[in-house]
Amino acid sequence: MVEHWNKEFPRRIIRAVAFGFLLLLIIACKGGNEEQLPVDFVWDRVACEECKMALSDPHYSAQVIDPTGRAYYFDDIGCAILWLRRQPWKDKARTWVNDVKTTEWIEAQKANWISGDPQTPMGYGFAATLSEVENALDYATVKKRMFSGKTLVNENLVKHLGSSNQTTECWENSLFSVPARKTENQIALKVKKWRKNRTIDLFQGERFLRPRRWL
Repeated sequence: MVEHWNKEFPRRIIRAVAFGFLLLLIIACKGGNEEQLPVDFVWDRVACEECKMALSDPHYSAQVIDPTGRAYYFDDIGCAILWLRRQPWKDKARTWVNDVKTTEWIEAQKANWISGDPQTPMGYGFAATLSEVENALDYATVKKRMFSGKTLVNENLVKHLGSSNQTTECWENSLFSVPARKTENQIALKVKKWRKNRTIDLFQGERFLRPRRWL
């Protein structure tokens, strides 16, 4: 009997330890970030879910926290808005952004939004702060502008396209009147492609060359 006990005792210890570890894991998962708060991460080591660029600027980044508490990271609030609209749990998510003046994490819904900031990573032009600003936008307006394509990057394209009012009006209609899905999937991708090929540089003062194809 003693010999049998000596064989069973280590096994019981192992089972008890495994059960305790599993119990702690279940408790940790159940109680993890239930309030959907922003999560700490290492800058330049996390990629944007939408454009795959690294998060390197603590003035313009964003986090989307899903209902389970998981964080998704974005280098620009525009990327977060376009990505989140495709998620089935979008109405239950909580979105956090950097305060452009303090770099602290603030909730997108409570922020005062600035339009036309040329320093935003993807050129959409939207920056958030809790400070008082003139002509501040609310978050709902920022999302509407993203969905319709009325962003800084598109406004700059319109300014550089052609010299006549008729040409400008035509291109404005192409940019702003297309469906939201087309704006997101086609115009934004073309802008990124042209940036990569150095066809255009909106903020460095280089000469704009009209591409051969647009839509």
